[in-house]
Amino acid sequence: MLTLQLIRHAKTEETSKSGNDFDRKLTEKGIAQANLLGHYIQSYHLERGKILCSAALRTKQTHSIICQQTSEPCQIEYQQQLYHASKEELLRALSTETSHIITIIGHNNGISDLASYCSDEYVSMKTSELITLSFPFDSWDHLSQGTGIISLRYHPEAFLPEI
Repeated sequence: MLTLQLIRHAKTEETSKSGNDFDRKLTEKGIAQANLLGHYIQSYHLERGKILCSAALRTKQTHSIICQQTSEPCQIEYQQQLYHASKEELLRALSTETSHIITIIGHNNGISDLASYCSDEYVSMKTSELITLSFPFDSWDHLSQGTGIISLRYHPEAFLPEI
């Protein structure tokens, strides 16, 4: 059995000081979202397995804040090719993995498209949203459309005060 956890980065500033999208930072609301998500992951003892994270600043910040809230050590790979990766690029990244639990921290539209493809349901992930998909096989090579079941969906927005 395989488990795929998808996390969309937390809320970010509209533009970065450098003007480069890659350098956008989390906003105050994004920091609060990521803290709540990390607390949720810790409270429910969600195993993250191997973490594949876009190398963009906002995904790194999201991951860092989540890790501050959890006690589980993180095996993480920051990957440049996950920055705004399409569903197809995310599938390629998964195809070479051997861990039975993978967490991807990434960006829309690719991350939502991957969740939609795997579950065969329309998914539009919000900032700092977590979706867990379960698959009834032992190799990522078998992953195809509609083979996953959404077993968990969490979005911290409902628990945030207006920021």
